[in-house]
Amino acid sequence: MRFLLPALFLTFLAVPVLAADPQSPRDPGGFYKFLHSFAPETAIKVWRGGNRPDLETLLTLRGFVYGAPLYLRIFKEEGVIEAWLQKGERYELFEVYPICINSGALGPKQKEGDRQAPEGFYEAGIKQLNPNSKYHLAINMGYPNAYDKGLGRTGAHLMIHGACVSIGCYALSDANIEEVYGMAQAAFEMGETSIPIHAFPFRMTQDNIIRHKDSEWIDFWVNELLPAYDVFDITRVPPTMMACENEYEIMDGLDETSLPKSCAPITAWK
Repeated sequence: MRFLLPALFLTFLAVPVLAADPQSPRDPGGFYKFLHSFAPETAIKVWRGGNRPDLETLLTLRGFVYGAPLYLRIFKEEGVIEAWLQKGERYELFEVYPICINSGALGPKQKEGDRQAPEGFYEAGIKQLNPNSKYHLAINMGYPNAYDKGLGRTGAHLMIHGACVSIGCYALSDANIEEVYGMAQAAFEMGETSIPIHAFPFRMTQDNIIRHKDSEWIDFWVNELLPAYDVFDITRVPPTMMACENEYEIMDGLDETSLPKSCAPITAWK
């Protein structure tokens, strides 16, 4: 035990260092999840790196512009939300936020009351920001989107919010939702009309796909979600998505007036 405690302490100190690197995606990892299991507020504070500057200062320190276009990627199994901001013609990773809790299992939300958190492609507009949420602050993901509606899926009020509680939503700590919400609000103030929110079951690596090959959702993940995931990994620009005859398609290069009649864009609330 006398050797174990110093080792745990050193690992504890190392966590903020990992979180401070904005250049590559890093998940909180096993120690974070271990600490979170019995001391969640401490775990989140450690991951954030202790005394953290205000959002505008932190963005400047990391080379980002306050109000830059924002892109959110959710990974359910890893329990994180990535915030990417546009820098030049491409997006760069600003932060990885640990999800306090999300309800349900891997797989998309299908109906009201199933307690599933959504998977798929969503857009949030300024009308989807709720500064008066009972969960501190909230961003409505826009579920059900055109794809969900085409499949007859039901449900509403699926959010990214604070308060570390969830029934079908993705919950962050209050301090973390303040940053995510702040970046979204700033982007809208600078003229953005929507923020893409792409929710995946896990990082869609070959190893992870093989590991989940027996899931009932493997076809959905590989055929519907993986192509857009791969496009972003190559281009570092979030693809614009549409739903065509109950399939997701990438609509980059098209506008709404030129879409086939069988297709509908994935849009924010108007």
